[in-house]
Amino acid sequence: MNRRILISLYKKEILDILRDKKTILMMIVVPLILYPLLFFGAMYLTSSLINSDTERSYIIAYDEKTESEGVIEFFAERAPKHDYKLAYIKADISEFEAGVADVFISYRMIGGKAYYQIAYKAAETSSQTALSIAEKLMSEYREHLRSELFKKMALDEQAFMDPISFEHKDMSSKEENAGYLLGYIVPFLMITSILMGALYPAIDATAGEKERGTLETLLTLPVRNMELIAAKFAATSTVAVAAAILNMISMSLMGAYFYSTVAGSGGEVLNLLSYLPAVLIMLLCVIVFAMFASAVCLSACIFAKSFKEAQNYTTPVMLVFMICGMAGMIPALELDSTTALIPVVNISLLIASLFKLHFELSLIAMVLLSNVAYSLLAIVIMTRVFSSEQILFGDSAGGMKLLEGRKNMKKGQIPGVGDCVLLLSLLLLIILFAGSLLIVRFGSWGLIAEQFLIFFATSFYAWYIKADFKKLFMIKRPRVAAVIGGVIAWIGSYLIVQVLGYAIQQLFPEAFAAQQNDLVSIWGEDPLWLLVLSSALIPGICEEWAFRGFLLGSLKNRYKKLTAVILCGLIFGLFHLSPMQILLVSVFGLVMAVVAYESGSIFPTMLMHFLNNLSAVLISKYRDVLIEKYDWAEAVPLYAVFVMAALGALFTVAGLLLVIKKGSAKCTK
Repeated sequence: MNRRILISLYKKEILDILRDKKTILMMIVVPLILYPLLFFGAMYLTSSLINSDTERSYIIAYDEKTESEGVIEFFAERAPKHDYKLAYIKADISEFEAGVADVFISYRMIGGKAYYQIAYKAAETSSQTALSIAEKLMSEYREHLRSELFKKMALDEQAFMDPISFEHKDMSSKEENAGYLLGYIVPFLMITSILMGALYPAIDATAGEKERGTLETLLTLPVRNMELIAAKFAATSTVAVAAAILNMISMSLMGAYFYSTVAGSGGEVLNLLSYLPAVLIMLLCVIVFAMFASAVCLSACIFAKSFKEAQNYTTPVMLVFMICGMAGMIPALELDSTTALIPVVNISLLIASLFKLHFELSLIAMVLLSNVAYSLLAIVIMTRVFSSEQILFGDSAGGMKLLEGRKNMKKGQIPGVGDCVLLLSLLLLIILFAGSLLIVRFGSWGLIAEQFLIFFATSFYAWYIKADFKKLFMIKRPRVAAVIGGVIAWIGSYLIVQVLGYAIQQLFPEAFAAQQNDLVSIWGEDPLWLLVLSSALIPGICEEWAFRGFLLGSLKNRYKKLTAVILCGLIFGLFHLSPMQILLVSVFGLVMAVVAYESGSIFPTMLMHFLNNLSAVLISKYRDVLIEKYDWAEAVPLYAVFVMAALGALFTVAGLLLVIKKGSAKCTK
């Protein structure tokens, strides 16, 4: 790339971004004004609520039996010692329901033992507060009666009620405890601020350029696409980093004020220098994550034709980022070798871990490198998109045909990128919610129901937009050579996936074993025929219908072959929602996408999918028998792994060459 051109384009993008008042608003007003206002407003509101609770007088209603037992007299004596302001009235339950009091205390004898009931109204805050006061005073009344009973019996109450003593000792430092609290809120605020800082510049640099009509002018200049993308990416990342740093400064100032207030009132003094490594590493995380967030936002916005449309596309991105950013608030979720590879979640957990003063270099490196890898992947996607005039200036993702009236649609059309995004979002909801509930409730039959939902949703979408089923789903009788080549390619890809799985198992043995156990737990004691039906045959049909059918059939009409098959394979891997499986399934999905693309038929990949899942079913079902008879993990020598990888590559290439050589339905752009 030409450095002079790149710098000029970068300056141009920065100036365009800074001219936008919305960007300035999100960069400066939000972090420097809104956060302090929220912080001090919350403190003031909390203080006001506490003062109102202590100043208010609460009414306690009681029946005659309660009064005769001396409870109300005890309450009247003890309440002033706790600064409780209570008023007492004699009433019945119907009067309490009419609203004459905050709580109602009744008394009766059960089995020779006094039983008190405190009635309250959970829907009223004052009643809840009065309940807590009454419960505390009632506990004191019980202790008072118990002490009186021990005195009458001339017994040592302490010896009976407290025969042993114990205490707990917190071995965490003051800095670790304070960092634990900071780890709850700081990651979410940082992720949100970076996203908001990247969002509007990304929209302006893509959809804004289209709406203003300046993108065409840029593309006519003697500038390569990579230089243009790099400039937009660098400018968006710069603004995102600047917004994050301003947020860090704003939060630091609020923290300093709060700390000085606590320290000035006699609170614990912390060694703030102990947080310096955490802050420095967090700054590095901010830069790396800003790159990732910028790449994601640019990739999403580049499909939009207007500012408003881009905001619609980025709404799901914002929701996903914010939900994943809450990972640091989940106590049971920790940063490990698995979560370190999950986008957004890994940054949230890493920042929370840093503030707890936990510095594990291997995990820090995994988080940073994975985010760099995800950013590069998004940049590659942007580069491919910028090479397509149809996406930049044509229908692009705006063609969500499902949103149009069916009577106005043309017959035999092919879905657009927007249709793919919408359908994939629907399928993701089916898998996460309906599928999860069905599998938990019905096991293997739930798997079958989930697959039928995927098939029905895909078919209904294609029917509604009047798609050409034969062309979209590649419904064509394949040549024998294509089928044989597909099977040979599956054998090769299976060997490659086994080698990759072996490597992953060595790196993450616990996570890999847990994944196997989850699969077996779903199957339970189901017969083999049901496992083959639910986990091999039906997924081989329904999932192929959605991914190598609808998805690949749409992508190949929009992109070049390489882009279409890579996107199809990667999305197929991501949809399995398992960090341990993303790489393995993506490789297999990529091979199947090539077979479907070159053969022009979906049936060879259905057979490949069935064979792959069938082997997984048989191995998982009889895993204990295989392990007992032969310890594969320890017995396989290293040279055998390389031999398997070489054979896998050989079979894969041979199978694909056979498919390509004999395929008669190649798709050209």
